[in-house]
Amino acid sequence: MNEYDLIAPFYDIEHARFSEDLDLYQNFAEICGGKVLELACGSGRALLPLAREGYELTGVDTSARMLDLARQRLAEAGLEQRCTLVQQDIGTMQLGQKFRLAFVALGSFSHITTRAAQAQALSAIRAHLNTGGTFIIDISNADARYMEELSGQMLHQGTWKCPDESLVSHFVSPVSASDRHLLELTHFYDQYKQSGPVQRTVVTTYLYLFERNEIELLLERAGFVVKDTYGDYELGPYQLESPRLICIAEAK
Repeated sequence: MNEYDLIAPFYDIEHARFSEDLDLYQNFAEICGGKVLELACGSGRALLPLAREGYELTGVDTSARMLDLARQRLAEAGLEQRCTLVQQDIGTMQLGQKFRLAFVALGSFSHITTRAAQAQALSAIRAHLNTGGTFIIDISNADARYMEELSGQMLHQGTWKCPDESLVSHFVSPVSASDRHLLELTHFYDQYKQSGPVQRTVVTTYLYLFERNEIELLLERAGFVVKDTYGDYELGPYQLESPRLICIAEAK
């Protein structure tokens, strides 16, 4: 089972209200026009507002449960006809069409942790873009570096209320493998009601720590021209301590 199948309900509760990046994708969708492709689309957090704006969308993810949540959200909004959801791996996906805009949001590309798999994924994305099409890749920068410095500790990510009035607390313990630019993250999701028993779900994920020159070189080798690199969702200049590493690339 995909690790995101296990934590899909908790992930959605934690991230559903995050909207800081949505203007970025909506603005580029307006500029690019045409079909939009989201890779690692998860539960449809970014797909839903784009569908409301009238765009024709395809969302790709490896997690069946995440896609089920996306399908449910789109159906509840009456927007399922605007979005095709596909369970495939980015590196081997075959969608049978090309797009004007593709993006990977919220650091999801960093879960691809080997150079060969990263190159394969970017080549597959390039193959699904029209020449001149735009690809946006958003990578966590400051938060990942912060967790790298706290290797071996336990961090409380937050506590949220579920629809059934239970609570979910998310803890993460990072372990750094600096020689491989890699973080191993052990996630603990505790679901409970006040004074009641705790049901714990434990999942391990991995996060590659990209440097700017690495991701730009990978993009260029995959057939992209890097047009801009930004450090936040307001498109401020990238610096080493910037919260995000956002590359805007054009398909050659």
